[in-house]
Amino acid sequence: MNSKANMATHQQKLLMLYEVLSDCDRAILRSKNRADLFAGVCRHVAQLQDVKLVWIGTMDVGDPKIWPQAHFGKNQNYAEFIQTMVNLPQGDRFDPLSLAVRENRPVWMPEVHGDSTAPGTINHATDRSRVAGWQSGAVLPLTVGGLPVGVLVIHANTASAFDAVARKLLTQLASNISYALDFFEHDRQRQEAEATLAESEVRYSALFASSSMPMVLVNPDSGLIVDANIRAVNFYGWDQATLTAKKVMDINVLSAEEIRREMALAVSTKKSYFDFKHRLASGEVRDVEVFSSPVSFGGQTYLLSVIHDVTERRRVEARVHSMQTLIQQFIDELPGTAYLKDAQMRLLMVNKSLGLALGVDPQTLIGKTAHDIFSQEFADTITELDRQMLSQGGRRTVEETYLGRHFETSMFALDSETGERLLGGLSRDVTDHYRAVERTRALLSINELGGQLPEKAFLTRGLEIAQALTQSTMGFLHFVNEDQETLELVTWTAGALKGCSAAYDSHYPISQAGIWADCARVKKAVMFNDYASYPAKHGLPEGHTPLTRLISVPVIEGGKVRLMMGVGNKAGDYDTVDVDALSLIGNDLWRIVCRARAESALHKQVADLVQANQKLAEVQLQLLQSEKMASIGQLAAGVAHEINNPVGFVKSNLGTLTKYVDDLLAIAEDYASIESELDATAASRFERVRQHKVAADYDFLLTDLPQLIQESIDGVERVGRIVLDLKIFSRSGETEWAWADLQAGIESTINVVWNQLKYKAKLTCEWADLPQVYCVSSQINQAVMNLLVNAGQAITDQGQITVRTGLDGDQVWIEVQDNGCGISPENKARIFDPFYTSKPVGEGTGLGLSISFGIVQQHHGKIVVHSALEVGSTFRIVLPVDWRTQELKP
Repeated sequence: MNSKANMATHQQKLLMLYEVLSDCDRAILRSKNRADLFAGVCRHVAQLQDVKLVWIGTMDVGDPKIWPQAHFGKNQNYAEFIQTMVNLPQGDRFDPLSLAVRENRPVWMPEVHGDSTAPGTINHATDRSRVAGWQSGAVLPLTVGGLPVGVLVIHANTASAFDAVARKLLTQLASNISYALDFFEHDRQRQEAEATLAESEVRYSALFASSSMPMVLVNPDSGLIVDANIRAVNFYGWDQATLTAKKVMDINVLSAEEIRREMALAVSTKKSYFDFKHRLASGEVRDVEVFSSPVSFGGQTYLLSVIHDVTERRRVEARVHSMQTLIQQFIDELPGTAYLKDAQMRLLMVNKSLGLALGVDPQTLIGKTAHDIFSQEFADTITELDRQMLSQGGRRTVEETYLGRHFETSMFALDSETGERLLGGLSRDVTDHYRAVERTRALLSINELGGQLPEKAFLTRGLEIAQALTQSTMGFLHFVNEDQETLELVTWTAGALKGCSAAYDSHYPISQAGIWADCARVKKAVMFNDYASYPAKHGLPEGHTPLTRLISVPVIEGGKVRLMMGVGNKAGDYDTVDVDALSLIGNDLWRIVCRARAESALHKQVADLVQANQKLAEVQLQLLQSEKMASIGQLAAGVAHEINNPVGFVKSNLGTLTKYVDDLLAIAEDYASIESELDATAASRFERVRQHKVAADYDFLLTDLPQLIQESIDGVERVGRIVLDLKIFSRSGETEWAWADLQAGIESTINVVWNQLKYKAKLTCEWADLPQVYCVSSQINQAVMNLLVNAGQAITDQGQITVRTGLDGDQVWIEVQDNGCGISPENKARIFDPFYTSKPVGEGTGLGLSISFGIVQQHHGKIVVHSALEVGSTFRIVLPVDWRTQELKP
């Protein structure tokens, strides 16, 4: 029974739903606007049995809020409704209104008071839902053009109020409402388009009639002028009826075919501006600018043309053009390049010289900036100069370099009548003048360097100057030998040879040299600006920098080629200026080298003469010293001989006296022994003898007399040794080379000079076993004596002198060391110079060490000196044992 009742209730609800939806469809069809539509739908849907509230809301573009437009329901205050529904929740919480709009689909809410976070429930205004008694609901999006613009919201007082059939029918209702909204939108757009068209037609009529420019409306199919404004009537000179009866072909001087082609372009909007000549009623032809664009009326396309009479302007332009032509001709005739730039540093005017310099048509430069024409670096420089001139005004002159050419540019600022600042410039090619100045500077620089650098360094620097002056990247320089058949490679620049080696060291055959040596063959300068393709090129060593361009010049003196110089690989072609510059530099280099060589030879001759004179003076000194020593030797030998005679007989007499004294002492001893054996009577007889003994200290005489005689004998022997040493030292007759015992000679020398040393120094000798040395022994003794005397003079009070000898392989050495005052570093280099002395006046001649140095050099030896101030000096003589068979060690 209950199921039948439920079924009957359900069928009754469906019948009511169909009836309500039918009413909604009729309301949709009768509605004239959105307000009627929304009000009718809400009123009819609210009649459903379980529906408590129905409302429709819409959205504005860019506004996420939904604004209610109509509602209908029971027990609901409208103000509260607005507050509840407009203030939608923000954030990520579940909201059926936002979901329906965002996803453009119906959202069904079978349970309002369930879990507010569960899908299918309403979490918005839950408290009000409870108060209002809402149990379920539905949100259906309303669209225009398929995009959501609003929602249809239904609140029911029962749970699950919308079954599948109801959902389908309500979805269809929302679709019907959306269809009606589409219709309203299309109708609104149509009405707006019609209003716009009407307004456009009114505006067109007003503009066409009141325009200050002649205007005509043309049928492009026939060329007929269908309308013309009063300005056009006045311009052409025909009345309205006559003008509108003509075709474009009647007023345009172009052929009919050309006119149709131009009108077709205007209709297709491919072209809107035209430059024509139009004929007036008077027969006069005027220059006009025509601006045409297509317009449509009643399904027909016309051309609306605005005519601008430019006849006078063209005449002025022609006069201006004529003046500009004259000005252009004037600046074209100016020497050098000329230009005019605007405030944006774009070229407004250039002369033909600038175009020729850049290799382009001058007119193609108009409107371009420096960066459109030149390289980045050069353009940056020009732009910075231009910017300064435009900012500061005035005029200035600058020097510029471009593609190897030098320019002097006069820049000046001009202020136009409009207040715009322009920039003018005149540039003059001063390359020839610049080259002449640079060449003069180069020649002056070469002349300055001539006396400062060695020959090769000077030639290298001169070649580098020539390379720079000719803007080359490599260079070479050869001497031509006296035989005129071989070359000597003297120097080259860094760009010429990179790790290669010439086939010949210093005598390169000219016959095997490449075309770079043609200048020596033909005795004149040669120039190759296409060396790479020259068929006869050869003669470059492996690794030589490839040549692209080359000039080579000879230097001729006395009919012979003396020097050959070349440079190569200039970025541009070489010219006669380069050849002249290279020839001048080459001749200057050779002239300065010859002068330097002559001066060097003269200096060498002078130096040789000075050295010869110095050697002669030294030899003379040595001869004088030798003669002096020979005289001293002869004197010493004579003195020794004279002393030897008395010393001989004194020594002989002392020997005899010794024997006599010994005999007398023996007799005296016998007498003493007899005296001890006598009796008292006999002993008294010897009293006087005993008194004499006491008076003479007889016992002392017996012991002292033999000692005195022995000391006398020792003294005589010492005198003999001194005489012998003096004879050995002098050896006045020995000037020949012979084998000698150096140590014996040194000992004799020490004995000779000991009188000068014994009061100032303690002498220590450290001897080594030396072999006989091949030398002039008297000269070696003299050298050692000078060293000993110097050592003694270096000691002020008391000091130490040590004499050492030693053997080092096949060399012997003699060393004299003292702990005297030492030698200062600045004097050390001069101690062997003749007549140089650091001693006070009167204490030295300055010849001792010089003579010793000369003696040692003659013996193929050397003297090594070690000295420190306040520490002392050590002189070591090093001699070869036999200089004839060996070389001295370094």
